[in-house]
Order: sequence, then structure tokens, then C-alpha cells
Amino acid sequence: MTAKLPALARAGVPLAAIVIAGLIALQLALPSEDPAAASALESVHRWWYMGRAAGFVAFGLLLASMLLGLGVSSRVFDGLLVRPWVFDMHQFVSILGLIAAAFHALILLPDPYARFTLVQLTVPFASPYRPLAVGLGGIALYGSIVVAVSVWAKCWLGQRGWRAVHYAAFALFAAALVHGVTAGADSHEGWAQLVYLAAGLSAMFFTFFRILAARSQARRNPASPARAVPPRPVEGLPHAR
Repeated sequence: MTAKLPALARAGVPLAAIVIAGLIALQLALPSEDPAAASALESVHRWWYMGRAAGFVAFGLLLASMLLGLGVSSRVFDGLLVRPWVFDMHQFVSILGLIAAAFHALILLPDPYARFTLVQLTVPFASPYRPLAVGLGGIALYGSIVVAVSVWAKCWLGQRGWRAVHYAAFALFAAALVHGVTAGADSHEGWAQLVYLAAGLSAMFFTFFRILAARSQARRNPASPARAVPPRPVEGLPHAR
């Protein structure tokens, strides 16, 4: 029991950060007028507000999971954080991001104003509201599920297949970014544009850092050429001297 306490304490830090981020996102999603904001959660649009807030939380968790994964593979956090802890946090944040993304979509079902059906919310490009933009969000969600599950299927996929699946995370993040910019009701707001810009630049920075780190490591540890093995003499044949 005592051995689990440090792990629970470490998990409490990101959980607290996620709760705070969700509250901030919900506050930003509410109308700016004070009277409307006071009664926003009691209005017919409360499902829409919660869906918008959950979308930003899910996007933030997807970004955090991607950056942690890049940090583990490029050793950018070595010396600052313990690598097993970073890897565990990468998996932990990935699962939370999937939960937040599912909540982001399904919370709109009881919205009497939007009137989405389950098929429209779960089948990509079936939504009558900006079908291409919303469909990209669905692809990002389902693709992220595949990437998350691949951690437990590595023994069947192999190292090469596992890497190929994880490389798809870059395209999934791009799809989620385009989904947020083109489908989000807050995309015209200055704070939302700042969030998307900061997220895109962060992903680009860590991706290029990962590429440079891999090249630097390859230069430091070049593949040693295979030793030439002299052919064995064949019995019965004369050997050249």
C-alpha cells in the first residue's frame, strides 16, 4: 500500500492540472456578458458550452501526450524527469485525452438546440454541421484510439509496426488542429487563435528537435561495419598460396 502512494501522488498533479484547465476552458466558453454567464449553465445551451470546453481540454491533452511521447523518444527530459515517469504520464494523458474527446462529442446528444443524432456524432463526415471539419475530429479520435491501443499490441505489431502506428499521431494531431480551427465556434476569438498557434508551434518545435536528436545520435553511434569472414576452404580442392 505504501509503495503505491508515490504513484498516486504523482498522478494527482496532472489530474489537478486537468481539472483547472477544464474550469478555465469552461469559463472561456461561457458568454462574456455577465447576466448571460450567470445563467449559462441553466440555459438550453449548457450542453454546447460544456462540449466546447471539453474540446479544448481534449486538444490540450492530445498535445501533451504528443509532446511527452516526443520527449521520451528524444530524451529531451533526461536530467529533469525520470524516463519511466514520463512514459507513464504519456500513456496516462493519452487515455484521459480519449475520454475528454469522447465527452466532447457525446455531450452534444442532449443539446435541444443542436439536435445531433448518435450517428451524426460518431460517424465521420455524417454531421450536417460543417461535415468535413467535424469529420476530421472523428478521424482524430478513432485514430488516437488505435495509437493508444497499440501500446498493448506491440508484441503482435513488432517494433517496426508499432513505430508506423505511432508516426500516424502527427497526422492525427494535424487533423485535430484543423478540426478545432474550422469547426470550433470560438475560432474567431483571440484567445482561441493564440491556443491553436501555440499548440502548432510547440508540436513543430518538438518534432524538429526529435529529428535533430535522432540524427545526432546516429552520428555519435555509427553502425559498425560487419567483419569480413574469410571463406572456409573446400575439402578436396587445392588452396592458392
